[in-house]
Amino acid sequence: MQRFQESRPPFRSQQNLPMHRPTLQLGVTLIELMFTLALLALLASLAVPGFQATVRASALRSASFELMAGLQQIRASSILEGRPGQLCAADASGTCLPAGSAGSAWRSFLGDGAARREVGIQTLPTGLEIRATRSPLRFWPGTRAASTGTLTICDARRLGEPRAIVLSSNGRARFAAAASGACGS
Repeated sequence: MQRFQESRPPFRSQQNLPMHRPTLQLGVTLIELMFTLALLALLASLAVPGFQATVRASALRSASFELMAGLQQIRASSILEGRPGQLCAADASGTCLPAGSAGSAWRSFLGDGAARREVGIQTLPTGLEIRATRSPLRFWPGTRAASTGTLTICDARRLGEPRAIVLSSNGRARFAAAASGACGS
């Protein structure tokens, strides 16, 4: 019997494919990646000081608005309850500090002596200090008056501008420019 051999085209291996086929590169080289990271690090190092000052200014502004609200609350509570009110700069444990001392909190209360009731205590964000020209600031309900004084919120690292709140003799508080040297040397 005679076998018929099939005629097949010659075998073509994969190695003989054209060598100049365009290749698609989907990644980046190590040098490109290092250059990009170095550029990002440079830009971040330029932005950090400005960002820190912005964050600190925001903390100062927030703390001064909270202090203003505390002053208005103790004044209103003093008038409504007919009892004298007080607000003072305090240390971390809540102890009222003498005038000119740097505190990390403020504290308010109604009444005097044994009949004294605490209205609030607020701790300042880390790195902020409060200083008072008079301690404590007093509110008298019958005459709707107060002792005059200035409360200044300072940044211990000197990144943000200090903010001052002035209390007038009629018990009204207002924001003012902080006096030079109000935050110490």
